[in-house]
Amino acid sequence: MHSSRVILAAFVFALVLILAAVRPSSTAAAASVQTPAPAIQVIELKATKYEFTPGKVDIPIGTTVQFKITAVDHDHGFEIEGVKDSCVTIKKGETKTVEYKATTAGKVSFKCCHLCGIGHGKMKGEMTVK
Repeated sequence: MHSSRVILAAFVFALVLILAAVRPSSTAAAASVQTPAPAIQVIELKATKYEFTPGKVDIPIGTTVQFKITAVDHDHGFEIEGVKDSCVTIKKGETKTVEYKATTAGKVSFKCCHLCGIGHGKMKGEMTVK
């Protein structure tokens, strides 16, 4: 009966060693889990006399948006309302990139922040973050 216990103990010990080798440790499992890269969405906007085209865009929440704005007819600006120091001036024929991280659901307005003529105040657009 003594040898049966020794054999059983050896079998259990071998089984524990095999399971430990096959099952990764919790730190190894945590190290292998990779955080997905943040989503980036590029939106090309045309700034022309008193409008942005497109004037409305939909953005998934958590996305980083890269607005690539081209001033077509003369100098324009681009500013995301409520974002401090976001106004950029875009010279006629130039394209500038402005990034925005969409962290909160809702509507976010953008506008021209460079006086571009009599209809300047109407030169606005809107992002819907969902």
